[in-house]
Amino acid sequence: MNSANISELSKKLKSNNVEMLRIDIVDYGGFIRTKAEDINELEEILEHGTTMASAIMNFTPMGILSPYGRLGVSAEDVVLYPDINTVTIVPPYAITLGNLYTKEGKPWIHDIRRRLQDTLLKVKEEYRFDIKTAFEIEFYITKNYKPISDVSCYELNGYYSDNIDSILLQLKRTFYNIGIKISKILKECGSSQYEFNLPHSDPLKTADNFVLFKDITKMILSRSGYEANFMPKPFNNIPGSGLHLNISIWNNEKNLFYDEQSNYYLSEVAKHFIGGILEHAKALTAIAAPSVNSYKRLVRIPDMWAPVKIAYGYNNRSTIIRIPTPRPTSRNNDLRIEYRVPDPSVNPYLLLTAVIEAGIDGIERKLEPGKPVDENAYIRNDIQEIPRNLREALTELNRYSILIERIGKDIIKEYTAVKYTEIEEFEKIVTDWEFSIYKNI
Repeated sequence: MNSANISELSKKLKSNNVEMLRIDIVDYGGFIRTKAEDINELEEILEHGTTMASAIMNFTPMGILSPYGRLGVSAEDVVLYPDINTVTIVPPYAITLGNLYTKEGKPWIHDIRRRLQDTLLKVKEEYRFDIKTAFEIEFYITKNYKPISDVSCYELNGYYSDNIDSILLQLKRTFYNIGIKISKILKECGSSQYEFNLPHSDPLKTADNFVLFKDITKMILSRSGYEANFMPKPFNNIPGSGLHLNISIWNNEKNLFYDEQSNYYLSEVAKHFIGGILEHAKALTAIAAPSVNSYKRLVRIPDMWAPVKIAYGYNNRSTIIRIPTPRPTSRNNDLRIEYRVPDPSVNPYLLLTAVIEAGIDGIERKLEPGKPVDENAYIRNDIQEIPRNLREALTELNRYSILIERIGKDIIKEYTAVKYTEIEEFEKIVTDWEFSIYKNI
């Protein structure tokens, strides 16, 4: 940006009572990390960036530094630049997403946001593909870390009891004012669990908007005395929260996943893309379900609607890929696939990179997805399942060299280092369940 544009931006921010510029990144553990800078230093930050310890990327969800990765206490600092195209005003902050560079001014190899951009550029240049994606974001609204109601799925008073209407509308209005449209708000199955649907856009914007959604939702609810809980499985005996990923490929406004003459309207491109996801399904699970807690959601209990069967089906919620029912008058626009394994603890940039790379691998190798499953997949013993825990999933990821090569060895190495540390920390903790069961053994 030139000086005149920076000056104009500075005036805009100050006129909106912005005092600090925050720069968000997402670490290998899936946590949003942020650095706040005085708005009076805007020109300095935009021109020169701000330094950050590279080891921040390898902090675990427990707040400890993984001892297994290369990004330790002696690792070089990196330079964090705000992406000014992502400026989002929520006074007293302006929030941006950040890009990371080395001290030599080159893009940092562990900048996962940059890695997604590289994948998108590659598929655009090599295939002229425009990829459209959208997240369905599920989370719980709690007070004192407990559900605020016991209202069930789609129930009327899920939209007006316990002051929930004002909370939902405040969230919707806030996101509308910053340019993030909320297309739907659904009362989900869990007590005080909600789903917010964001519209389809390019994958970078999808990932950026997810980070901003989590950040801002937490901020707004905390100001009202509530919490936004994005855990995959925060409570026993009620459903977990997913992050269903909808995806399609376009070229010149033509949906390349759509074929009027085909079964389920799926084109060959769509089938091969599905074939790629199914081929890499076990390895992908380590990225789509990246926490120990993720696997408490992915249980083999049909009434929880958790996707565990490696298959696809037309409007089938028992498989990891669903082909949603398109509206009769909008089939070409609506036809897409829904990958149902992810949850809100993901790093969205890594997730989208991995899914796109898996799908493109399927297209390149013309992988066939097999026949769709149009029955309850839970009762089918002949269908393989995704890994049952994070350790199993990481083992699958590390042995599957194709996906590692496509995502990047350095990224996967550091990612798995953080995740194995998380597993080890969990495995040495004695839970309340264990004590209650074994105390008199």
